[in-house]
Amino acid sequence: MQRLIDQHPLRRGAHPTRDDGMCAMEMVAWLAGEEHSDEPVCACPVMAAFVRACNDSMSDVARDRHLRPLVPQLVNTRGSAAAERMRGYLAIDALVRTFLPAWLERHGRRDEAQLLAALAPVQRLEDVRTAQRAVETFVPQQHATRWVLQRAVEGTPPARFVAGVVHVVRTLHAGAMWPEVAALIQRMARAEAAPTVGFAAE
Repeated sequence: MQRLIDQHPLRRGAHPTRDDGMCAMEMVAWLAGEEHSDEPVCACPVMAAFVRACNDSMSDVARDRHLRPLVPQLVNTRGSAAAERMRGYLAIDALVRTFLPAWLERHGRRDEAQLLAALAPVQRLEDVRTAQRAVETFVPQQHATRWVLQRAVEGTPPARFVAGVVHVVRTLHAGAMWPEVAALIQRMARAEAAPTVGFAAE
């Protein structure tokens, strides 16, 4: 199976047929035996939205290095609404406690970076509100981050805001954080089997 994947490098964007190429989610549909689509039925819609954004934000080299090895892990990730919510919280947690602090550190703002990194893990709606207040205090100029957090506070389905996390990473780090993004995708994929206690909506 890995040899077959290696024979088909991932391509940016959606494609009319598999002969025209495949993005990451189109390859998921292929591996799952589904019809050609970048919205495979077997995949979690939150992960699909996140991975599509990654696929189109990465360079060809980064896409094949960091994203293509993860494609098999995306098959059969569709689960409950609680799992989708959990994955949305994982993306927000990485945004606020990993990606933003790394940007602040690079700009010599170590105190703010440490304060954000020290926040409690984002596991429930109240944690999102806490993160929102911290971002508005320490990095109010990060409008895209504030947009993501506001959508989550409003109860927007995670599949509709997680691509914003990828946008922030690409804008702030110009691809330097793709290994951390790949690690986040792995955590999101494993979240289906994780306990849901502490991840309930409020």
